[in-house]
Amino acid sequence: MLLEARGVSYRYPDGTVALKNVSVQLRAGEVVALLGPNGSGKSTLLLILAGLLEPSSGEVLLDGRQISSMGLDFRRICGVFFQNPSDQLLAPTVWEDVALAPSQLGLSGEELEHVVREALRRAGVMELSDKSPHRLSYGQAARVALAGIIAQDPIVILLDEPTASLDLTGCEILEEFLEEAKARGRIVGLASQDAGFAARVADRVYLLTGGTISACGSAEEILSSADLLTSAGVRPPPTVRIYSKLFP
Repeated sequence: MLLEARGVSYRYPDGTVALKNVSVQLRAGEVVALLGPNGSGKSTLLLILAGLLEPSSGEVLLDGRQISSMGLDFRRICGVFFQNPSDQLLAPTVWEDVALAPSQLGLSGEELEHVVREALRRAGVMELSDKSPHRLSYGQAARVALAGIIAQDPIVILLDEPTASLDLTGCEILEEFLEEAKARGRIVGLASQDAGFAARVADRVYLLTGGTISACGSAEEILSSADLLTSAGVRPPPTVRIYSKLFP
C-alpha cells in the first residue's frame, strides 16, 4: 500500500506559499519523517496527506486513487495526531473520546469496551477515563489523543510534532506503538523538527526547507550528516553533534 503526494503546492489565503511542487511517498511497513524547522512546510504537507487541507495544485493518492474522491472511506482509515492534541478531543469524558472512532467504525458493547480499555491502558491514561478531556494537562491530552489513534487502529497514521507534547514516558509509548504499526504493515508519517526522535523511529526522511524537499533518503543517510541538517535549520541528533565535534 502506498500513500503519495505528487507535485503538491499550497498557498495560504493570505498569499503565503507553504509548499512548492513537493512529491513524497509513504509505503506500508515503514515510518517516514518529514523533517524541517518551523515554517518549512512539513505540517502543511502532513495535513494535505491527511486530506485535511486541499492542495493548490498537485494530488494525493492512496494506491493510485485520489483521496479527495474517497470521502469518509479515507477518514475511517486515517488517524491523525495534531500538533495541539486538545484540538482533537471532543467528547465529555476521556473514555467517550477514545470510544468515538471505534464506535463510528461499528464497534459496540463488550468489543468496544475491550478496545477502549486496552487503548487507555497502552497509553497509560486509564486513571483519566472519567475526566473531562478539557481539564487535562498538555501531556495528558497528548496521551489521550494517542489512545484515540490506538483505539481507531487506522491503516494510515500521521503525526504532527508528536514529541512536542509528550513527556519521556509518552514518547516511549509512542515509539512502541510505531514499531508495532510498522510490523503490522501500517503507513506511518510524522512531521517533526526533532531529529533525535526521527533517528530512533524513522526508516526514511524527507528534509524540507522553505516549502521544498532539500534532501531525501534513508534515515541513516540523512540524519548522520550534521552539515546537511544544520544547513536546513534542523538540530542534529545528540550523537551526531558529539561525533562532529570530536572529528570535525
